[in-house]
Amino acid sequence: MWTKNKTILLLAAAGILLFTAVQGFVLPQWDRDKQVYAAEQQSPLTHDLQSIMKYQNKYMGNFSNLSNLNHALPLNEIPSTMELHPDSLAADILYQAGTADLDEERLERSLIYNATASFALIDNLQQIRFKFDNRTYTAKRTKFENWYGKKLSSLTDSPKIWKPAVQEPLADRAYVTKGIDNLFTVTDV
Repeated sequence: MWTKNKTILLLAAAGILLFTAVQGFVLPQWDRDKQVYAAEQQSPLTHDLQSIMKYQNKYMGNFSNLSNLNHALPLNEIPSTMELHPDSLAADILYQAGTADLDEERLERSLIYNATASFALIDNLQQIRFKFDNRTYTAKRTKFENWYGKKLSSLTDSPKIWKPAVQEPLADRAYVTKGIDNLFTVTDV
């Protein structure tokens, strides 16, 4: 009887220790890791390609797919709506913010990244307009294919292709400025 009680107490103590370890150390670390990952998804330099691969689609007419893709890309913290124009194979992202309210370098990096991701993952999307309260950035697939020198869908074949071709160059401010000048038609509203 005495050994039975000792065994029960020992198992109870082990259970309490394991519960404390999980609640006090493991779960908080998972929460911190999730927060770090979420913060990394806000930057084109650290965004995870694999997190958006599920939105790859041949057709831009799938509104929920394109909307979910947009909400998984940098700038997703800015309230926005979308309009699709299937006759011209174009999409408008309507941001509820002015460009003056945003960090210019982060905005421009994100626009290049988001347009590249959208064209690479949505096969028949030909044009995307990022509309802010005071400015519109219009991107066309042909300009991006000329810029990268290849079919954009091939960039998503592997993170080993995506990172050096798309993400790493965005760390260079001169590259970003040249990209905005060459890839987008910018109109002030």
